[in-house]
Amino acid sequence: MRRAATIIVSASGVRRSIGCALACGWIAAASTAHAASMLRCEGDDNSVSYVSVHADKANCSRVNMSWQWSPPVGASGAQADAKSGEKKETPRLASLSRRESTTRIYSYVEDGVRHYLTRMPERAPRDVTVIQLHFIETCHLCARDAPVNVATLLLDQRAYQQEIDASAATFGVDSALVRAVIHAESAYRANALSRAGAQGLMQLMPSTALRFGVRDPFDAAQNIRGGVQYLSWLMKRFGNDLDRALAAYNSGEAAVDRYGGVPPYAETTAYVARVKALADRYRSGR
Repeated sequence: MRRAATIIVSASGVRRSIGCALACGWIAAASTAHAASMLRCEGDDNSVSYVSVHADKANCSRVNMSWQWSPPVGASGAQADAKSGEKKETPRLASLSRRESTTRIYSYVEDGVRHYLTRMPERAPRDVTVIQLHFIETCHLCARDAPVNVATLLLDQRAYQQEIDASAATFGVDSALVRAVIHAESAYRANALSRAGAQGLMQLMPSTALRFGVRDPFDAAQNIRGGVQYLSWLMKRFGNDLDRALAAYNSGEAAVDRYGGVPPYAETTAYVARVKALADRYRSGR
């Protein structure tokens, strides 16, 4: 879960390969898998680049993320569209509060490569997409100290139904499990980006996205297909042991191998239990 190196381009056209995040918070060098400090570099043409290393001939200063405390939504951005088999009391927002922020990114495709910019390019193709990225500290239900009551979370049985059903059928994964993972990872936010660099609905790390052919992690269909394929691969690798597969999705395959099972990490043990409970609810429809 947790590097196709994505590309970020400054307005002056200087391309920089990054491995974890796009801008405004958690930039990592393409040769590493962990977040590093971010530099804001101003060029002679007044262009701005967000990079992990000092840009040549540029005035760079270290940038810290400006966090705001914000409660996440229960399941999807439009709670009125979410479905549940029976009416549940929505969880107390304070219990799930965590640090979140948003930023705007401009994206376009050139020569088959998708570029992400922190400002509108001066000489770019006509089809420039504006992406509102949603930065999160960690996955939606990963906060180990949050008193999450899975039984009261609002389910969303309809969002991305076609994409989920198609990928689940292709790779032989329970669609209820896929929904549970998406709910736990991003709360159905296709534009989610974590501090560690996990991206999109199923919070794929760039290396995992590359491994499973995901060219644009913020494209819902690609992200779901890559995430479901990874889940299928993990299930096979760990002998259809769901606990170990989910633990690996959260903490990495190496950690599960090291401990011979679910690692004794508070976040991982909570994640496994919450995703399994959510999958049961999605399966039963209530």
